[in-house]
Amino acid sequence: MAEELISKKEVLRLTGISYGQLYRWKRKGLIPEAWFIRKATPTGQETFFPKEKILERIRRIQELKGERSLDELVALLSPEARPEAIRWDDPVSLPPIGREGKSFLWKEGGYTFAELLALACGAEAVRRGGRPGEAKLLVELLRKTPEEVLKAPAGLVCILAEKEVAGEGLSLRVAFALLGREPLRLDPGCRVLLRLDLEKLLERLKLSLGEVG
Repeated sequence: MAEELISKKEVLRLTGISYGQLYRWKRKGLIPEAWFIRKATPTGQETFFPKEKILERIRRIQELKGERSLDELVALLSPEARPEAIRWDDPVSLPPIGREGKSFLWKEGGYTFAELLALACGAEAVRRGGRPGEAKLLVELLRKTPEEVLKAPAGLVCILAEKEVAGEGLSLRVAFALLGREPLRLDPGCRVLLRLDLEKLLERLKLSLGEVG
């Protein structure tokens, strides 16, 4: 599924920020380099952004910049910045996990940031109508791939899908989890049940850790 793009000119018009602010935030790491997409247009090369992501990120920066320094915002919002040394004993207290994530807990405490992200993914799947058993597939997938998930989250999605498997007079539907970057190519016989943007979940988790902590 291709992301809708928005031009730099439209970003500046809709948000009211200046060219200088945009590129200052880029240099600080608040806006990922990967979001600056150069495309050919009838008038030459122009810069575009993933529309939903850039507008949401600028909204969050504007909302928080009166309360926090730019360096603090980088720690909260930049996908590359994450509290790797954290050990959290009560995941359910974090809004991205909450009571929906309680059934996915597998130990008493000491959850790392990567493990909290796995729980948040499962909890979000349940909130969006996924069955607990299917959502657990996402939790287990992220638990097994923490480095891949955290080292470059931009554009990373976690998908819950199902496929019909038939043979010897029997037919059943099998659910599975998949991690990758858009556009993902799936077997035409697969049906996507749920698609989660891990970069958004990671940002929400960092914000909640900052607020609760």
